[in-house]
Amino acid sequence: MALSYTDAVERVEKEARRQQAAFLADSEKCSIFNACDRAVSEPISSPISTPAFDTSAMDGFALQSVATQGASPERPVTFEVQGTTTAGDEPHSHSTRNYPRDGIQPCVEIMTGAPFPVGPDGDRLDCCVPIEDVVLLENKLSSRRYISLSKPAKWRQHRRLAGGDFSRNDRIIGVGERVNPQHIMAMASVGLAEIPVLRKPRIAIFSTGCELMSSEAASHRFMIHDANGPYLSAMLKKYGADVDFRGVVRDSPIAMENALLEALGQNKYDVILTSGAVSAGRCDMIPGVISSIGGRTVFHKVAVKPGHPVLFSVLPRGGQGETAFFGLPGNPVAATACLRFIVLPYLRTLQCQLRERPQSARVQVPKSSKAALAFRKEADIFRPAILSPCRQTVQIIEDHSPGKTKPFLHANCWAHIPSAVEQVCDGEAVDAYPCDLE
Repeated sequence: MALSYTDAVERVEKEARRQQAAFLADSEKCSIFNACDRAVSEPISSPISTPAFDTSAMDGFALQSVATQGASPERPVTFEVQGTTTAGDEPHSHSTRNYPRDGIQPCVEIMTGAPFPVGPDGDRLDCCVPIEDVVLLENKLSSRRYISLSKPAKWRQHRRLAGGDFSRNDRIIGVGERVNPQHIMAMASVGLAEIPVLRKPRIAIFSTGCELMSSEAASHRFMIHDANGPYLSAMLKKYGADVDFRGVVRDSPIAMENALLEALGQNKYDVILTSGAVSAGRCDMIPGVISSIGGRTVFHKVAVKPGHPVLFSVLPRGGQGETAFFGLPGNPVAATACLRFIVLPYLRTLQCQLRERPQSARVQVPKSSKAALAFRKEADIFRPAILSPCRQTVQIIEDHSPGKTKPFLHANCWAHIPSAVEQVCDGEAVDAYPCDLE
């Protein structure tokens, strides 16, 4: 009896955790300019509080809010401008000792991002009034500048308080999380120029089969083009892995054994993938080859459709350590499903990432179909599907042969139907996963 999908994922994650410590120890420093989509190797927190000092949120004038409480169009309040502070300047040193003077209060012109005035009485200038809310008064007989204000100001209005954004030790991103542009903005704002990241997973890929041609080869009447090698490489590169596509290996145990031993001898790959030759036919030599080179098979065959023959083993590496090996089926959509739902959990766990959470969406059964979609109970089903732009409904693609690539061209997600479900009616909820590796 084939292993259940749930048990298969648990075994995959268990093996990944065994390799986690060695993988985490091999982290590296990365400039934040190159850090997008990299997984961090340790939690990153803010080393400082920001802003480090009280700053203005507007271009305007720092003044004492209590002095404006009686301001009105009929009785405007006048302020004398004592100086100007722009972003990057030292804070203006201010004193109110000789004020009010003839009913006139002091103020300081202040620009967005500039520090609020400081000094013995600096805190008394507690708010900023935007320049749009004041009238600039001309005095041709004096070099002094004045403004008038005809409405009350609120205490601390347009004043960004020190530590009002990040506090010291605030978490920015956790271990294993992938850096996005928002993280980069936050890290740059607190002065982080480099961050510790996990090195990219190193993955070797082989396609197998005497019938396969590389994309550069001339057409042959009885051969087919290799779709799996280019697809698996593209998906894993997009995911952020360092990928080596090592070509097509013919259906020969000796050729396959030599190819695997050569890859293992380089002592660098975290994962090796093959596609094809894992079932029970005469040319399906992968299980025997894995045994002959000392591999430890964790499972072979899982109750999933497509992808039932999938194999997972752990291989001894040339120098030290181990390499995870996944033998994927040869049919393109079956290989894709196994990459998405068997290999990805290994990579996520290896990089300390949590299990992926699916999107719940309601099935839209085509009008040309019956009222419900029927499924066989003995396996977890993964079907290419189309998730609506609103992400609330999903249409399962009817033509789902694992050997056909054209129907998959239109898919943007996978619908997961657990093994206990025999039918899905129109409007019922299913779990949907994006086609991309996340």
